[in-house]
Amino acid sequence: MNKQETGLPNPTGGLLPLLDAIVRGVSFYVFPALIILLVGLSLFAWENPYSFGPGSFHTLYMLEGGILTLSLTLILFSVLIRKWLYVLFAGWLVSHLRITSLSMGWDTQWLGHTVPEEILPFMRQLTCGLYFILTFALFTELFKKELRQLKLQKLVRAGMIPGVILMVGAFALPYAAFTALLWWMAAIGILIALYLVVRIHAVNRSPDILLYSAAMLIVIATGSGAFEKLDVLFNIRFFSNAYIHVAATGISSLLIALVITESERNERSKAIKELVALADHDPLTNTLNQRGVDKQIGEALEALKSDEPFALGYLDLGSLKTVNDLYGHTTGDDVLQQVCKMVRESLQSIHKLGRIGGSELILLFRNTTIEEAAKISTAIMQRLKSIPFDMNTRSMPLKASMGLVEVVNPNQKASDAILAAARACRLARRSGNPSQLVVHSDEDLAEIEQSLELQLLREFSTGFSTRNLFLAMQPILSLKNPLESLDFEVLLRMRDDNEKLVPTSAIIAAAEEAGVVPLLDKWVVETTLEWLDRHQSALETTQFVCVNLNGMSLNDPSFIQDFFNLLLMYEHVANLLCIEITESIAIKDMDNIRKLIGRMQAMGVRVALDDFGAGYTSFSYLKNLPADAIKIDGSFIKSMTAHPADVAIVEAIVALAHNLGMRSIAEWVEDQQTLETLARLGVDYIQGYHIAAATTPETILKSRSSSDFIKDKACLAYLRKLDTANQK
Repeated sequence: MNKQETGLPNPTGGLLPLLDAIVRGVSFYVFPALIILLVGLSLFAWENPYSFGPGSFHTLYMLEGGILTLSLTLILFSVLIRKWLYVLFAGWLVSHLRITSLSMGWDTQWLGHTVPEEILPFMRQLTCGLYFILTFALFTELFKKELRQLKLQKLVRAGMIPGVILMVGAFALPYAAFTALLWWMAAIGILIALYLVVRIHAVNRSPDILLYSAAMLIVIATGSGAFEKLDVLFNIRFFSNAYIHVAATGISSLLIALVITESERNERSKAIKELVALADHDPLTNTLNQRGVDKQIGEALEALKSDEPFALGYLDLGSLKTVNDLYGHTTGDDVLQQVCKMVRESLQSIHKLGRIGGSELILLFRNTTIEEAAKISTAIMQRLKSIPFDMNTRSMPLKASMGLVEVVNPNQKASDAILAAARACRLARRSGNPSQLVVHSDEDLAEIEQSLELQLLREFSTGFSTRNLFLAMQPILSLKNPLESLDFEVLLRMRDDNEKLVPTSAIIAAAEEAGVVPLLDKWVVETTLEWLDRHQSALETTQFVCVNLNGMSLNDPSFIQDFFNLLLMYEHVANLLCIEITESIAIKDMDNIRKLIGRMQAMGVRVALDDFGAGYTSFSYLKNLPADAIKIDGSFIKSMTAHPADVAIVEAIVALAHNLGMRSIAEWVEDQQTLETLARLGVDYIQGYHIAAATTPETILKSRSSSDFIKDKACLAYLRKLDTANQK
């Protein structure tokens, strides 16, 4: 599972969840409860109507104190959780109470203190201006998503203008003039708000906007004296004037609190949905991640029981690493996003796209036959091949490979289905044809499931284990000192549960697919150094021990760090190592490999370029790679006696190596004629079945020279003769 998994430790410990719980409780329960208390106080006013008279302000003080306490609490929590909405609501509650006091003539008092008469008109004007701005601001904050959706931001800004005018008028106009201005500005604000409310309700049909509208209608009706006019018109004396204002204040505040509560609930619900989506999606490409892919495959496998067809595609963007190396990971991420967008456009709504690695995509063809999935996949591969993708200032098509498998077994594991598709993809990649697609039917998949490679891949994918792994060693014979040197190459070997030897090519292929090659190489290096450390005294004639490193390991920073830590730990035997780096890997990343070679040689480790000459114009690069030896590709050696051109190539490589101060090693030496030809050409070391096959470390320890392994008497006689000539 990646970092998107939910339930990760909170970096702030228990404080943030505690605050979140408190704020949630305040917004969901305390706000409405406290405002309901206002309604309760108004009921008390019904029983004691004269307590609201000019001579008794006890209930008013309770209202003001309660509202002020609630507002300060809101502001405190808004600071803690950075919630602007609570600040607005706190200010609105205080200003709403003051407007109620103003309409009743109670605003001459504030918390038991008389407001000086000389500033009372200004305070009333300021209260009206602030109330307008806070009311409109609270409205726009509560419904900002809907207003943004309707693209009404300009009208919202226009709705704030009357409030700004009122604030200016509060400082510049006398009370009588300000009162006239207030009615005009209020009328404009109400019309704008009414239009916005109608538009929001028409589009969203939200109960929140109805609650808000009801609250504002109560405020407008109370402020305009509509209730008192109805009281006079119908001669109703059931409620006192004071009760009407206090009840209106409480009910309107309660309605606004309920709107905020519902808004908070919706936000939390949305946040939870986003977290759930994030747990199943890759944040870079917005495709399914490994968890999401596994869930979707599980659902598809379940649907197989109802005969709903299912096909699975594995798309590997092989050239994406090159893009990252040449243009940087930012450009690579951008290209990956372009690819995902293009693939999504080619898929139907029932299909899903996922990303399970740096450049590996999974295509889930739900309710789709293998023939239909193959048709869609072919179109995708054609688009990838023909459509150029933007990379900084240039464009180029991507090379990709894809495997497609038909899944018909509902009891199959999701991981096995992915592994089968990955294997099909790897076969496509090996075909050598860019943008290749390999399709496996149900019969193919049944065969794949039983294959040794898939079994290995399944084992490696569940976590790297050294179970059944061991090392073998193949002698390397010195043609300059054939009777007194014991050099060899360390080779990886593995036995299955039936003690049968597993082909090394299958081990490497499965390890590469599972991404555990760096761990495999680390085990080989560490085991080799540990063995050399234990048996150093028995290896007096050993000059070097070859160990091959995979290109995937050389590009893994974690492996490189572990590798040099091991060299430091075993520095007394590190000088025996000769690290083999495949020539094709070295050429692709020249600068990095050159630095790496320098670091190794500084610690006494020698470096050989493996498979030299295989498919590359190597000579022009060789001078820039300060290697200690060249391992000539075996394809030249194996057939050189039958093809004079190969002899000429080997001779040129040997001469070049010597001129650059490097040793030459020829592998795949399988007969005496080839051995003698290589000796004549001046090759330094040879390796192959004519000398010895790979053997056990215990056998190596019992030998003094690589020639000890040779059984052919004619070969031994030739080597003794060669040794004598070399001594002269």
